[in-house]
Amino acid sequence: MKVQSAVALLLVELMVLLVAAQEPPKYFEIGGKLVLRPEFSGPITSITWKHNGNLVAEWIKDAVPLEYLGDLKGRSELDLTTGTLTVSNMLKADDGLFKVEINEKVLPGSFNAVGIRNLKQKKVEVIMRPLTCSSEASSCTMGCGENFGDAEPVQYFWKNGEAGKWESGEKRKVINNDEETRSFKSFTCKAKNLFSEKESDPLENPFCSTEVVGVVMRSVALLFLPILFVWFFWQNRTTFCRCGCKDRENDI
Repeated sequence: MKVQSAVALLLVELMVLLVAAQEPPKYFEIGGKLVLRPEFSGPITSITWKHNGNLVAEWIKDAVPLEYLGDLKGRSELDLTTGTLTVSNMLKADDGLFKVEINEKVLPGSFNAVGIRNLKQKKVEVIMRPLTCSSEASSCTMGCGENFGDAEPVQYFWKNGEAGKWESGEKRKVINNDEETRSFKSFTCKAKNLFSEKESDPLENPFCSTEVVGVVMRSVALLFLPILFVWFFWQNRTTFCRCGCKDRENDI
């Protein structure tokens, strides 16, 4: 009997997973509320909500008072007029299939609840590959963060330079060492899901090498130092002349 019960329970769980896979996801924010509104109009005389086959709430007019059961007890609230079920403080463990029966009829629509975590709790940064990417490389690949796990699904956006515009893109982006790319000082990425978004700090363009900047600065210095010396001598020519004249007078 125990073996038969275990097999029956396993079959029920497989059926729940199969039905859930066919339903479009109903995303909720982990730690937030899940609001399920059944498509039903007219007077309601009985309501039964189930989560993964387990009772969540049950009510029969003039017969069974409203009762909450299972793991969602204490977090659930049922509207007896519309049949809407609201669950607070949602956990990732609350993922699964919600079905509702109204007036002793199971409604055809069900809800495949999937939790998503807020991106504020995730680290969003531009990661360069390879890590040794420099001005000597012909191209490199940038990635926007690591795996965001339970914050998925995530959309990605990229910005070139500080004044650039955000453009939708993929998680990874290839940059080539060409004149256009070298015109940008930095790269920034942004991750966004249904409930939050988070922007990375700008990452310095590896193709704008500090060595190149140093060469330019040295060239500028070598160009302007002689001009500065001549300008300084010209501004103080009177002083130099007086000192020179006095020395010549003393010699005489």
